[in-house]
Amino acid sequence: MSSIILHSFLITILFTPFGLFLSNENKKNLEYFSSQLLYGLIILSFIGLFLNFLFPLNKFLNTIILILPIFFLIKKKKIYLNKEFLIFIFFSTILVLLLITESNMYRPDAGLYHLPYVKILNDEKIIFGLSNLHSRYGHISIIQYLSAISNNLIFKENGIVFAQALIASSVIINFAYKIYNYNKKKEYNFHFFYLISVIIFIAYKMNRYGEYGNDAPAHFLFFYLISELLVTETNKIKNVCNLFIIILFIFLNKVTLLLCSLFALLLLKKNQIINFFKIKRFYFFLIFSVLWFTKNIIISGCLIYPVKSTCFENIIWSDLKTVENLSYENEAWTKDWPHYLKQIEIVGANKVSVKEYSKKFYWVKYWAKGHLQKILNIMLPYFFFLFMIFLFLKSQKKKIKFSTNKTQIIIISILFISCLFWFIKVPVFRYGYSYLISLISLIFSLICLKKFEYKNNINKFFNFLLIFCFIVFSTKNMIRIIKTNNDYYNYPWPKFYAMDEKNIEHGVEELTLKGKKFYKPIKYCMFSSSPCGSYGIQDNLDLIFKKNYYVLYLK
Repeated sequence: MSSIILHSFLITILFTPFGLFLSNENKKNLEYFSSQLLYGLIILSFIGLFLNFLFPLNKFLNTIILILPIFFLIKKKKIYLNKEFLIFIFFSTILVLLLITESNMYRPDAGLYHLPYVKILNDEKIIFGLSNLHSRYGHISIIQYLSAISNNLIFKENGIVFAQALIASSVIINFAYKIYNYNKKKEYNFHFFYLISVIIFIAYKMNRYGEYGNDAPAHFLFFYLISELLVTETNKIKNVCNLFIIILFIFLNKVTLLLCSLFALLLLKKNQIINFFKIKRFYFFLIFSVLWFTKNIIISGCLIYPVKSTCFENIIWSDLKTVENLSYENEAWTKDWPHYLKQIEIVGANKVSVKEYSKKFYWVKYWAKGHLQKILNIMLPYFFFLFMIFLFLKSQKKKIKFSTNKTQIIIISILFISCLFWFIKVPVFRYGYSYLISLISLIFSLICLKKFEYKNNINKFFNFLLIFCFIVFSTKNMIRIIKTNNDYYNYPWPKFYAMDEKNIEHGVEELTLKGKKFYKPIKYCMFSSSPCGSYGIQDNLDLIFKKNYYVLYLK
């Protein structure tokens, strides 16, 4: 336990100063430091992405990178040698500790491709056509680069577990601090109720590190984006550019949140466009985008995998047939294809193809009886809790004057469109719940501000509510920690060596292709020898070595 506390403490100190490059002002409070850490994680991800074009992200290289924050800690000591930064480190350490102690990694995806890809990044520079070893390597998230660059001589292999937890802790601290400040000033506005509604959902449903995977970090960041859109001064070009960077980072984490890019329409103003070229952070945004899409083409032959229309047919490692099949299979799976298969097996009906299943809302009746029920089981308790809060607030005595503005209406409209897109294309909860929760939270804010009345001592209620959310979040994790069997390898760190309770590697089978070693797992690749493909090497897979880079392609 002490090792997790120490490493959580150190990683917060060392990663936060990277955010200085994108931070706007030195407020020296928890809101500033939590945002700075988020920006620091974005910059570290960019550094990892850039360096992997040239080098493996090995422990030695990753440790050298940590010289930079030490320099800033010394140079900017007026920012970091203060009580507020220590408080921020304390809360971040506590939250990260609660999240990662004795946790599982997201199953089974972590073992199939999250962790194996991180290991490849640590051991190899970029491999052309890597998706031909395992198709899921084609749609990896930027979070894997952040995990890979966290494996260094200080944190060692355990460093790979921090990425998701640091994003979660940053957003939670940011929201909690803003709620506390609003409540202290008795300033109950639209933004306040949005934050309240989201923090309740986080405490209720986003409290398990083992359920985060690549999805939760993107959703945490989406909630943060909406929060910033509600209060950011868009007449300042640096603020706008920062929001563009957050939008990009969300998309690079979860392509199904593509419609977050629509918020760019809210930010763009004709008279500001020319000013983008005058600030450095715009070029950071531009280079980051170009590097990511270049990486996608190198890995899979596609700008966005597995979207066939974005793929290049004349590239040797492109496999358009697999891309097309995966596209249909992925969409059918999000529309509860497994439930459909069970139903037709029971009645003995003929099975339609995955392509036909997704067409013309054929899937809706099966999705409604399957995955929709899971969504309702999650959402109904949340709705009930918000309703109880509304009833309590409605019983109070002092009115609030409130009117909606153009920005709020546009955000709600874009979220409504995003929810429709999610339902039509990928209606599985984990792919789009930040769309749903953000929309619900903003509608909740409108209802509360238009309908309820409140007493002067209502701040006590909101203080209690904030404390209650923290207690729920903490208690659920402490119960999980107490119930977990401590007898496993690498205790008390998360289990990333194996999928079972003992966390002992099951081993891999060594394979060779043109003199290059590859590996096939006995069970799951996990964080073991690399490059590892869950299904080994296909018979028609070939390899060439050209200009110090490996190229995997299908004959």
